[in-house]
Amino acid sequence: MIRGEGRRAMPHPAPNSEADLSAYDYLQRLSPDRWAWEFLRRNPAFRCDAAARTDTDLSERMAPCVPIRLVRSRAPQTFAERWGLVFMPNPDRNGFDADVVWNRSAFPDQVEVHCTPRALDERCELWDRSIPICNITHITDPVGREYLLVRRNDFVVQLCCTGLSLLGLEPVRMTLAISGVDDYERRVKLQKAAFEIYGDHTRRERPAWTKTTQVLRDGLIALDCIEHGMSRREIACVLHGRQRVEQDWDGPSLKHAIRYLVRKAEALRDGGYQKELLGAEPTVAGV
Repeated sequence: MIRGEGRRAMPHPAPNSEADLSAYDYLQRLSPDRWAWEFLRRNPAFRCDAAARTDTDLSERMAPCVPIRLVRSRAPQTFAERWGLVFMPNPDRNGFDADVVWNRSAFPDQVEVHCTPRALDERCELWDRSIPICNITHITDPVGREYLLVRRNDFVVQLCCTGLSLLGLEPVRMTLAISGVDDYERRVKLQKAAFEIYGDHTRRERPAWTKTTQVLRDGLIALDCIEHGMSRREIACVLHGRQRVEQDWDGPSLKHAIRYLVRKAEALRDGGYQKELLGAEPTVAGV
């Protein structure tokens, strides 16, 4: 069911050099909901639940007329739902490769497309623009709700579909929609960010991290180091170099920064991803 090796599997090798850190470069273009997955898949309790998944939980086939994967839940997804997911993805696959679909309660601000009847001679701009250049997966949850995962150029966009079914016999027209007026400007901003998937993005030799994504990336690195039994000082060496650590470790700033980083990363991993990265109140037991 899960095809391909993925870009980075867990358990992660212990990073100890700049070359090792380059393995995290794929993170730079992930949206907040994909960052949420990166933290969740490092959660031991989640990985324990995910171990119960089987290949028969989902059905997968290709659409007959267009290059779209069709994925549907075959079994109840109780374990997935408690983590805010539509079904249980493979935790060994990263934020780009994994078929991660968040439900509306966990990810209330996900981009919505509304499907209406379309005449045979009428165009659907979203469809016409996406099909030739994007890798698209259509997901149906256990109660029939439909979602799309659209991938291109290291970007992933999750779309929630409302209105007519995309799987019906009649052609449909997809339009962007915003349900309700709460946080309208934020939702418009998310729609605009989703359109970056159509841009002509070239890979940079060195990723351009923002202040926020730098903290998130370093947090994931810290979690991977901890998984391999590394101390906070060793984490600092990985992130900042051994020379700086030897110079500054006895002072308060570097120790405090690493302590803060580890605590924040562990909090995101253990349920904080729901509020900080998905915009929902935490629902995971024990959070």
